[in-house]
Amino acid sequence: MATDDPTAMWRDFVGQVEGLWGRVMEGRPPGQDAEGLRYMLRYLAAGIAACVEFDDAVHPEFGVLIENRRSWGLDCPDSKYAFTRVEPGATYRVTGNPGTATDLDMQIDSDHLADGRTTDWKCLERWRRGNGSLPVDASGDVSVTFTAPPDASYLHLREYFGDWEAEQPALLHVERMDAPLPPPPLALGDMKARMELLGLWLTAGASCWAELGRSLASGEPGPIQPFQPPEDATAMGGQAYGFGGYRCGADEAVILEFTPPACRYWSVSLATWFWESADIANRQCSLNHTQASVDADGVVRIALAHPDPGTANWLDAAGHERGTIAIRLIDADFLPEVGYRTVPLTAVADELGAGTVTARQRAETLARRRRALVGRYRR
Repeated sequence: MATDDPTAMWRDFVGQVEGLWGRVMEGRPPGQDAEGLRYMLRYLAAGIAACVEFDDAVHPEFGVLIENRRSWGLDCPDSKYAFTRVEPGATYRVTGNPGTATDLDMQIDSDHLADGRTTDWKCLERWRRGNGSLPVDASGDVSVTFTAPPDASYLHLREYFGDWEAEQPALLHVERMDAPLPPPPLALGDMKARMELLGLWLTAGASCWAELGRSLASGEPGPIQPFQPPEDATAMGGQAYGFGGYRCGADEAVILEFTPPACRYWSVSLATWFWESADIANRQCSLNHTQASVDADGVVRIALAHPDPGTANWLDAAGHERGTIAIRLIDADFLPEVGYRTVPLTAVADELGAGTVTARQRAETLARRRRALVGRYRR
């Protein structure tokens, strides 16, 4: 964006929005038009938050980038993600109630989520509840003061919730120690930089997530082996990941099975063709270590299917015959391979040892999940 003419800046932005169609919708399976349109709007909304509203290193504020109605980037259904920009060399302070989530990770990262160069992103500094490095004062509140290192770009906060109903989100405040109040008027140059970043989000970033989603969802399904990212990756500290595609017809079920390790957290979740979590507010599209049943032999067996098979460990395919399976583990003592096999839908009762669930019980479970999820983002 070479010009300082606001009219030209706006036209450039509109052109980048128009280009989303080709970057996101290419190769989509039949029946994905409505969800594709919704995803593009959600991704645009997330980009405005990340690249414009919370791209303020002088007067920072934690902004929620992902929630149940603004899903993108293979988000974890058990997580709450917050973000704010920081400036290298500036000093910041984070204070407040850390909540009671299973784990909380705050990290200073390089580069930017907009650029799509996922392998280049680095975690420069981290504080985490799970390993005891999160500083808290005598009252139990967080108290962290830091000077952003030379390559710093943003401060990223992740919370992972095991028990959705019992665990409470953090209430944290971030401030720059030398920020003037009130701030000076917004300058056109500042908006130009933010709109250029938003343009990157809509081009390079959108292409990155679309390509990852297509490659996994259209790939050959099979067993999934989680892996441990390097220590300086921008992943959650101590977390391992596993990804794979699935294919499930209306009269089929995919059986996923593994022996869970000793760990702080594990989960299995589904994502759509567009690499967004499936409808986690209204459907059981994810299960974690507090929600799933373990069979008497120590194995977790899960049925991925379209209709409810009446078993506790059901992942609702939500009408998607193809999509992505995501495995996450935190502080696991080993990384189990997750078995994958397809059986007739009528065989699910014989395959799963976990107890049966009535339609009324399922409805009650879904209602509780929805209330807890909505509450996570309203505090």
